[in-house]
Amino acid sequence: MGWRIKNLTTSTAGAPHAVYQPTAWLFAQFTRHVVFQGFTSTAGGDGQLYELYCSDSDDWNVKNLVSEADGAPAATNANGYIWAHQGSQHVVYQGSRFDGHVHELWYTEDDGWNSNDLTGAAHAPLTLSQPYGYETYYDGTQRVVYHARGGTHIHELRNSGNGWHDTDLTAATGAPGCAADSAPTGYSFEDQRTAHVLDRTETGHIIEFWADAGGWHWGDLTATTGAPVASDAETISGYVFRGQGTQHVDYVGGDGHVHELWWQADGWRHVDLTVAAAAAVPFPTSSVVGYAFESGLFQPVATQHVLYAGADNQVHELWWSQGAWHVNDIGSRLGAPPIVGHPAAFVEVDHGWQNVFYLSDAHEIIELRWTP
Repeated sequence: MGWRIKNLTTSTAGAPHAVYQPTAWLFAQFTRHVVFQGFTSTAGGDGQLYELYCSDSDDWNVKNLVSEADGAPAATNANGYIWAHQGSQHVVYQGSRFDGHVHELWYTEDDGWNSNDLTGAAHAPLTLSQPYGYETYYDGTQRVVYHARGGTHIHELRNSGNGWHDTDLTAATGAPGCAADSAPTGYSFEDQRTAHVLDRTETGHIIEFWADAGGWHWGDLTATTGAPVASDAETISGYVFRGQGTQHVDYVGGDGHVHELWWQADGWRHVDLTVAAAAAVPFPTSSVVGYAFESGLFQPVATQHVLYAGADNQVHELWWSQGAWHVNDIGSRLGAPPIVGHPAAFVEVDHGWQNVFYLSDAHEIIELRWTP
């Protein structure tokens, strides 16, 4: 019970070594999925995206998704998500040699894994950044956001079942340009029926694009809250805590602390999580990941969780319960290998499990798992 560690690379027959950070998600029938690019000692990244997957049995399997889907080789890491509205899984990434195309691998139970070039399908501009995909379930839409080449604009590719379409969010809202070395992320606020996209400017201000029935809008969350500017981390993490009716945006600040901007009905606020939890400082340019652990059979009290790589190259957890932040130095407690990059994480409310995955310094995929 509690946290435990498992090396998925060494414990899964046929699993290759990995490079770059993994992406992970939970799918139907409680299957867990982790996707990463393979590593070879001679060439580095091999351009292939491999999936580790398992069910309740905890027996992991591996397959090569690029090969199975006849897809394009990958440049770096990928981002995975589910489209629950259609019962499908999706992995988006930039093609090898940084071809600028947003490529997609997608899976349905009837058709298996297939591939698509979303840039071509939507007649969209080339991407500079790692694309990020998510679903807005309230309107049954897939959304993929990225930083376009040749400027500072953020684009969204969307599909509601009638094909892919492109929107320049920066032009549509009049928002300031975003930093060339950043990559946007997104999330859905189902109770409000809104979509949200986060990125940062060259000066470290966190910009929010958000869409409601009236279209796209934007706001400068740094200016609104007076919070410290963001570091040069690639991504900003955002999620919704449905039990509290709140939104949360987490990042590493230029001051070397983990910060959270959070919204409730009367507006945005700021809290320094490093100070609030008396926590270890993060790796200066690391990205964080946050999620809500909503209440359920095995989790009577809803909690929030923020995971990050510390300056000590270990995984750390900040968690909130009943009005207070706490710290858990998971990596050092478990004797886990050092982390490279940032973790991926999700929660399984029905089982009361938390799942954290990361790349170790030995090019292996490590799972940290909490069970009640």
